[in-house]
Amino acid sequence: MSTPTLSHSTVEVARSYPVSPDKIFAAYADVERRASWTAPEGHEVVYVSTSFDLDGVDDFRCGPVGQAELTGRVRYLDIKEGVRVVYSETISLDSEPLAISLVTWSLDPNDIGTEVTVVSQICSFVGDDMIAGTREGLSMALDNLATAL
Repeated sequence: MSTPTLSHSTVEVARSYPVSPDKIFAAYADVERRASWTAPEGHEVVYVSTSFDLDGVDDFRCGPVGQAELTGRVRYLDIKEGVRVVYSETISLDSEPLAISLVTWSLDPNDIGTEVTVVSQICSFVGDDMIAGTREGLSMALDNLATAL
């Protein structure tokens, strides 16, 4: 059995919403609200512990509903209310890291309300599937955010 190739990529997704940056920031900062819109359909994010503060940590499980076997840890590196959130994220399975990312959420006012841009600089230890999953997951989260707002 061969070891998958280490993969690196930068994933960027963006959407515009007809609300202020403060409303989007509030939807992210409230962990119960965030859990409702970050998971793709048929999947769940279950927060085990949260601390949405500078140098705070969120620990969570994610995956198909009832089978959330992946674990995640976010450490907040920069938080500027209504402007941006920057964090590192590690996704693991059975304590073995699958991917580590540096993620930035930027909230920029525009003509209709706010442009949200999410950039994930990802290092996958299990090949390109984690990168594709990150792109798909972030796109779905931003689509779900529109409904949540």
